[in-house]
Amino acid sequence: MNRFDRNIRFFGKEGQEKIRQSHLCVVGGGGLGQHIIQQAACLGFGEITVIDDEELSTSNRNRYILAAHEDPIPGTRKVDIAERAIKLIDLEIKVHSIHASLRSAKAFDAMKSAGIVVGCLDNDGARLVLTEYSLAYRKIYFDLASDISAEEGLRYGGRILFSGADPGCPVCMGEIDFEQARKDLESDASRRDREALYGVPDSDLDEGGPSVVSINGTVASLAMTEIIAYITGIRNPQRFINYRGQLAQVTCSKDSPDPTCYYCNTIKGAGTAANVERYIEPA
Repeated sequence: MNRFDRNIRFFGKEGQEKIRQSHLCVVGGGGLGQHIIQQAACLGFGEITVIDDEELSTSNRNRYILAAHEDPIPGTRKVDIAERAIKLIDLEIKVHSIHASLRSAKAFDAMKSAGIVVGCLDNDGARLVLTEYSLAYRKIYFDLASDISAEEGLRYGGRILFSGADPGCPVCMGEIDFEQARKDLESDASRRDREALYGVPDSDLDEGGPSVVSINGTVASLAMTEIIAYITGIRNPQRFINYRGQLAQVTCSKDSPDPTCYYCNTIKGAGTAANVERYIEPA
């Protein structure tokens, strides 16, 4: 039996062939990204690019579903974990492992041939860069986020934002904090100056807040179902899906994007004229 038989029973041979011909780029090979990578391999994407510049750490092990117990720490690159998992599932998939920052020429070049970009990022600076890139070069973009917060009572869940042919992007849907993005994108020298005046150095902080494998898995699975819907044409993907775990709810936002959005009206389709390459850091 064809290993894709059960897929084909859902979205047909034509749908499966469309997936096989698709090139998916996953930016961020962490807790969210590893679920996307695993599911993309099971679905049979013909080509998968993974971009991440980090190595596995001990605190990652509670949620990195593709990591093995014997993977050495330090010394195991996240992109290598992803490539190993993809090859264990399907040797015919073409894999591009890009061990580099999103803000590198290597990453920018790697994204050019992908038709669909999935952002599995944890800061608004990188999210803004990827939003601009995807709009400028007309990439189908799915922006993912998961979150656990104890403010105003325990809240946990995440969201998926689809940016495609129609207006609507993470900026005009209010999902990017520009002040935080500015801090994320500032130079090392500027960051040191700001921290000396106003805050605690990043080096004195831990690796982040709470993060749990099941919440990441829920958000990633919702996103992958939207990606399947887009590629196979079984329906149009939702623009904005919100998962509120504390309420056991998945809702679709009815909010309309800002029709005056600079990014959707000016950056979109501008290609090199958008000068997204200004974000590339010196090698």
